[in-house]
Amino acid sequence: MAQQTDTPPEPRRTLPPWLLPAVIFGAIAIVAALVTFALTIRDLPSPTAIITSDAMPTGHPAISTTATTDSTALPSAHGSLDPNGSSVEVISLADARSRLDGGTAVFIDVRAGSDYAAGHIPGALTITSQDLETRLNSLPAGSVIIAYGDSDRAESGQRGAQIFMDLGYPPVIALDGGFQDWEKAGNPVEK
Repeated sequence: MAQQTDTPPEPRRTLPPWLLPAVIFGAIAIVAALVTFALTIRDLPSPTAIITSDAMPTGHPAISTTATTDSTALPSAHGSLDPNGSSVEVISLADARSRLDGGTAVFIDVRAGSDYAAGHIPGALTITSQDLETRLNSLPAGSVIIAYGDSDRAESGQRGAQIFMDLGYPPVIALDGGFQDWEKAGNPVEK
């Protein structure tokens, strides 16, 4: 006679307790990344329709073309001009102030957000501004886009202008010097 032993039934296979929270967290992270990507793409300026080049002034005496001399230098992440990029025009502080007073310019601040928050040209937009494209689209004929950066990195405004033109915007003018030069000259500042 065979003796029966009390062996427990084979345990049911279950998932490890950490797996469900890991799957949920992973799904949330993927959704957050997709939403962030979608919002970033939506907020980028459209390269197709900002201003027609006929709306840009021609022959303005205060605007001079700057030339890049070393065609072998590569641009850095800190505002150096791209030697292979678009030619950038520079506008004097006085003429930029005249444009501000006349309402015929939109200023784009290419500095870090904290620098912008500490002080900027009145009405200037940051490159991350939600209404950047709307404001650029509503410029009256004869208006210009003027990019500026820090005075201690004089080419940062010019590099910002190159980037906008590379995105398909019409010519963007760079402020001679930068924000600190603007402020030192006694021009208005908004905080």
